[in-house]
Amino acid sequence: MDVQNNGGGICYCVTGGNGYIGSWLVKSLLEKGYLVHTTARDPEKISRLASLWSGKERLKIFRADLQDEGSFDEAVKGCHGVFHVAASMEFNVSSTKDSYIRSNVIEPATNRTLNLLKACSNSGSVERIVFTSSISTTTSKHNDGRWRATVDESCQTPIPHVLDNKASGWVYVLSKLISEETAFQYANERGIDLVSVIPTTVAGPFLTPTVPASVRVLLSPITGHNHNPTILNSSTVF
Repeated sequence: MDVQNNGGGICYCVTGGNGYIGSWLVKSLLEKGYLVHTTARDPEKISRLASLWSGKERLKIFRADLQDEGSFDEAVKGCHGVFHVAASMEFNVSSTKDSYIRSNVIEPATNRTLNLLKACSNSGSVERIVFTSSISTTTSKHNDGRWRATVDESCQTPIPHVLDNKASGWVYVLSKLISEETAFQYANERGIDLVSVIPTTVAGPFLTPTVPASVRVLLSPITGHNHNPTILNSSTVF
């Protein structure tokens, strides 16, 4: 999937185009001359960002909810590639019981991932899917506690470790791990070209009308405000 050369009628879909990473990705793809489809649960949020993007005549905005099966069918139709950036930004749950975690974290994460991948698989046009993971899903230590010199795909934090320790933000980490595991299992079974990127905590200029969560967290030592992501609104989705 080549995003270096301009135009050529190539179309990409960006899920969560109203978020921090998603909004910059849409802007960059439009500037390179591509056709772009982007999604949000509330398309009006993307419409407000459109004034910051050039090439808007090549942009189509779709309402899509990761929890609704089939809602991404139109968004990915005719697209050559999909950048899956949208994610559920959940940091807290009201219970740590296994049954609650399964029904309120694991099953929704699995279903959200499958809903998008099924749409891509049925599109007949999508050649590659780029899944956005998170640095929070990796560890830089060996099992014996020694630090690693290099962190790669073998450094993924085991799901049982997340469930046993329940460290700060563990629900978000669990959701990301489950989503990625589900995505690769589905892709491998159906021969889908899927890659995963693991961004660090993102900082810098933003296009969104509100300060992104990651920026607030990084600024908290300076501002003195408690912007720990574990207390953010658990229903926020980018």
